[in-house]
Amino acid sequence: MLGKPINFSDCWRRRIRLYWKDYGHEHAEFLYHTPGSWEQEQSVWVVRGGQSVTKPGYQAGPRRMDCYSLHLVTEGRLILREAEREIQLLGGDLFCKFKGRSYTYHRDPHCKRLTLSWLAFDGPGAESLLGSSGITPSVPYLRGRIGAALQSALTELFQLIRNTPGSDSLPYALEMQSLLLKFFASLNRTTLEKQPAPSTMEWVRQSIRYIELHAAEGLSVEQLAALTGMNRNYFSTAFAEQVGLSPLQYISKVRMDKAAELLDSTAASVTEIAYSLGYGNPFAFSRAFAKYAGMPPSAYRKRGPNKQ
Repeated sequence: MLGKPINFSDCWRRRIRLYWKDYGHEHAEFLYHTPGSWEQEQSVWVVRGGQSVTKPGYQAGPRRMDCYSLHLVTEGRLILREAEREIQLLGGDLFCKFKGRSYTYHRDPHCKRLTLSWLAFDGPGAESLLGSSGITPSVPYLRGRIGAALQSALTELFQLIRNTPGSDSLPYALEMQSLLLKFFASLNRTTLEKQPAPSTMEWVRQSIRYIELHAAEGLSVEQLAALTGMNRNYFSTAFAEQVGLSPLQYISKVRMDKAAELLDSTAASVTEIAYSLGYGNPFAFSRAFAKYAGMPPSAYRKRGPNKQ
């Protein structure tokens, strides 16, 4: 199956007969998908996919791409040619053929077996998704990134196309989109695992953004520390050194700033604002706001916006 060394056991031969054809230079399965109108409203959608067991002398291209095509080298060695460069890829590597570019690739003549899988997709967000995984037109490949989760996502996607060919129902489109995003999530996860630990400023920025999004949801310092992979005490000390406030103080500041904004720009009651910001009752909110602003919420509202 996908990603495992290919051997022509009886089971594999039955699989070849069921889904695959002999194209002279390879045994291959080609799977085609026509995205519906809902899919084409998304940022990325599936176009086609497939897998192959190549034969000696196998070559593909030169071919200019009309979409993006991500190829997984599941076994063997492959030589990729693009523009003036030549790249050797091994089992476990993957590469992308970018839209509008021409590529040629062939089986290494010293390779006993080369097996490939591919997924072609398109959409305005396709190149951004690839870039987030570290795949760019200038570096169109990743080494050693084909793991079990990535293989599983691709296998599920292929099986969906096989089982429901030509379907244009919304449930089918939703499932197809879900599996495509699962595939990219797996690819991005392998990229994150290969990256070095984030710098201090990077995790501080992540923490600040997280607080700004979730401060009203009863956010705890333990949750923030877990987000960065640190213990609570170390996280609190390091955060305070960088920001000038402890995590709890910063959470409170974000909530109070939001409260001031709501008091200035809306007619929401003090009770509604209190509950909207995660306080258990309006009295606790009023005490916290008075400590922050030097006056209770009602007085702050009466003074009018932008007045100190």
